[in-house]
Amino acid sequence: MKKIKITEVVNQPKDAIFLHYTGNMFGIGCSAFCQNAITKIDVFKNRQNKSGYIVLIPKIEWLEKYNAIISAKMKRIMQQFWPGNLTIILPTNDARFGLEKVAFRIPTDKFLRDFIEEFGEPIVSTSINRSGEDAMIDLQEIEKLDWFDFAILPKNEMKITQYPSTIIDDFFCIREGSIPFAQIERVYLKPQILFVCTGNICRSPMAEYLAKQLSQYRIKSAGFLESGNEISENSRLILKENGIDASKHLSTQISQKIIDETWLILTMTENHKKQLLTLSPNAIYKTFTLSEYTGFKGDIADPYKKDLATYRETFEAIKKRIEKIK
Repeated sequence: MKKIKITEVVNQPKDAIFLHYTGNMFGIGCSAFCQNAITKIDVFKNRQNKSGYIVLIPKIEWLEKYNAIISAKMKRIMQQFWPGNLTIILPTNDARFGLEKVAFRIPTDKFLRDFIEEFGEPIVSTSINRSGEDAMIDLQEIEKLDWFDFAILPKNEMKITQYPSTIIDDFFCIREGSIPFAQIERVYLKPQILFVCTGNICRSPMAEYLAKQLSQYRIKSAGFLESGNEISENSRLILKENGIDASKHLSTQISQKIIDETWLILTMTENHKKQLLTLSPNAIYKTFTLSEYTGFKGDIADPYKKDLATYRETFEAIKKRIEKIK
């Protein structure tokens, strides 16, 4: 089986069938609009169930191209979990799919997303197995199959978990996979906003305690430095001036777990945003600076070790922005 580079995709026929890696499993795929190739995959898998396959896209923006109907709350689910191992069934008015509803996912693996972008069409993706058998995970065994026209695989290590994606349809759980449905329900009922600064002792605690008035959200703050430090004295005093007791606040170091649990991440500076996306590149749809998200310009400068008047200015700047969050 030949392995191709992303730049060679334009030379491949649109009815090609290919081996790919989604980010946690190997898959067999083809263009979502090529019924001939889809039928071949059905035959390879001895698939009797004629329901649609999962369709992979590289960006949320592609949903607009295919007339997918998305509610505001479903958009939040996408922001939190995409790219990732969540498949969302959406109504669509695009006749090329041949279905009234399509199961969409943005895969975890950036290499595959880049391939789909270059391919220029959404792809169907399914596990490599015959119907009723376990998914194949041994690449050497997979490569012995004559199912594929080519392979498109990343050069970096490919971790196989065998956990399928969780599938939801209008907030009903169709299949619970690697993402617990309870976690998705929590986002639907009360999504979490995370405020981020350097040490989680000055700016982000002020934002957190101010934002707790937004009762429709869970509110949290974190920083890039170690956990367990007390709030800065001037931040504590400014919050106290405004009737808020933050004396028990201890800093929290940001982690992948916190990022995964969060719907919206608001950083104090552009540099914080870049740091966070370096730490977690797939948080791209939910990470903004506080100013960017609320329609302001510029960073919220660090008042650390400055006088009380500077902290007061910082507090007021944060407050103005939080008042814009709906």
